[in-house]
Amino acid sequence: MQEILQFINQDRMVSTTQSLRHTRVPEQARQTVTTDYIASASNQSPRLANNSSQRVTIVGGRGVMGRFFVQQFSAAGHLVNILEKDNWSQAKQLLDGADLALICVPIEHTQKVIHDIAQYLSPTTALADITSIKASIVQTMLACHSGPVMGLHPMFGPGVCSFQSQNIVACPGRTDEAFQWLLDLIKQEGGKLMICTPEEHDKMMVTIQSLRHFVTLTLGVFLTEEGIDVQQSLELSSPSYRELIDMTNRLFSQSAELVADIMLITQERRDAIVKLADTFNRLAQLAKHNDRERLIHKFQAARADWVALSR
Repeated sequence: MQEILQFINQDRMVSTTQSLRHTRVPEQARQTVTTDYIASASNQSPRLANNSSQRVTIVGGRGVMGRFFVQQFSAAGHLVNILEKDNWSQAKQLLDGADLALICVPIEHTQKVIHDIAQYLSPTTALADITSIKASIVQTMLACHSGPVMGLHPMFGPGVCSFQSQNIVACPGRTDEAFQWLLDLIKQEGGKLMICTPEEHDKMMVTIQSLRHFVTLTLGVFLTEEGIDVQQSLELSSPSYRELIDMTNRLFSQSAELVADIMLITQERRDAIVKLADTFNRLAQLAKHNDRERLIHKFQAARADWVALSR
């Protein structure tokens, strides 16, 4: 952290980025510094030059991600209302006439919330969510609401302060044009929009989220159970190992319930974790029996397939 702070105050972002490359700061941390710097600089531009103000109601607006969207919409000049448990009696007033209702609640509550708010939505209100599963959620929104529907998935978590350089997946459901102002805002603020079907999204998230979280959790559990001095290991480590530890730190900074839901929310994700664990075990058996030749063969075969799949 000291190394990062030494460079943040330099006058030019170019020199900051170049200088950070010569430090021991992990790549992910360098990207975060660069992203936050650019985001801060970009906040000076007028945001409603080409758009009129929209009325937005964020369900779960006091949660971590809810607060992020409240800040982004408010800073862009839109009128934002927050609907939470403690003001649910005002749901009708807060949702009536809204241009956008955005659901930012934990995965396990999303389906119920969709059903609960549907009665208060105007046919012209655009309805969206930000959960990490899309097929079942989008289908529920389409079934419960006759108006515009879209599934969103911000590919970032706590600590991000803007859309700048962040990936956001958008899964169209119905009447896409009602969300154009929102998609334009994300792009104008430097976000990277990825458009795909809910089914395509869910298939990719098995690897991108569920398996990645499981691998990272496994490493964290192993290090803690073995009593490894993580700080000392960092002092002796390579950049790639520091990135692994950085990833583990970020995982453990999140809600345990959220991480568990991301890994277990669908049968497909649970099945993939079991298959991955089986792969771990098969390779571990080669190590256990000191089977160097077969381990080399597995490496070479996987490398050839990896190159082909990565093209």
